[in-house]
Amino acid sequence: MFIGTDTTYLGNEIPGLRGQRVRIFAVLRGSLRSDANPDADDYYVNDNEKLARLGGVTAEDCIDAAPIHPDGTTSFVHLDPRAIDLECFAHLQNPSAQ
Repeated sequence: MFIGTDTTYLGNEIPGLRGQRVRIFAVLRGSLRSDANPDADDYYVNDNEKLARLGGVTAEDCIDAAPIHPDGTTSFVHLDPRAIDLECFAHLQNPSAQ
């Protein structure tokens, strides 16, 4: 189960977010691929069961996430970090690229 999960942003691409907690709202499947189709039915997945049927999260995905405020609410501003830049998906990184 990933949708609704809180995790930490570990990347450097979004200034000021490193080390901050974020909440996952959806997976943008294959969004890092050159042939990604944002209009496809399986592009924006916000249901854990559907995500599991589609094969889960990959290193080619981005995540629809929002920073978590100290009171536990989330920002209305959503970000789309690479999946591998989130702590819960860091295992997807290519070890030879590190």
